[in-house]
Amino acid sequence: MTPRARDEAGVRAVEAAYDRAWAAADVGALVDCFTSEAVVVNPRGDVARGVARIREALAGFLGGPARGSVHVGRILRIEFVTDDVAVVDGEATIHVPGAPPESAITHLFTDVLVRAQGAWRVAQVRAYGVYGR
Repeated sequence: MTPRARDEAGVRAVEAAYDRAWAAADVGALVDCFTSEAVVVNPRGDVARGVARIREALAGFLGGPARGSVHVGRILRIEFVTDDVAVVDGEATIHVPGAPPESAITHLFTDVLVRAQGAWRVAQVRAYGVYGR
């Protein structure tokens, strides 16, 4: 495996870990996907800076309106800005298993991941407006 293929696999692994943690409603594992200084902008434009605020926002969402939901991210493109910075563009769908398909919400996103101490982590999330399927 080439170094770039290994890096892409590492970035994809973080995105997949995020989806698994969401489905398990494991806020600790979700926060582990982020750098300590990460910034998340959700589809409504709300901003959470740092893991404490990100933890609070995710716990509130997963314990409230998104209770029992799954997050399915689909990576559309990965661009490496440097050897240690990757930009991921994708589409995410949030739905509750068994609920009517029209209740699912979908949004586009851009994640900026950085490699620190050999591990890829999300430093920025920009989730764009929600649209129906």
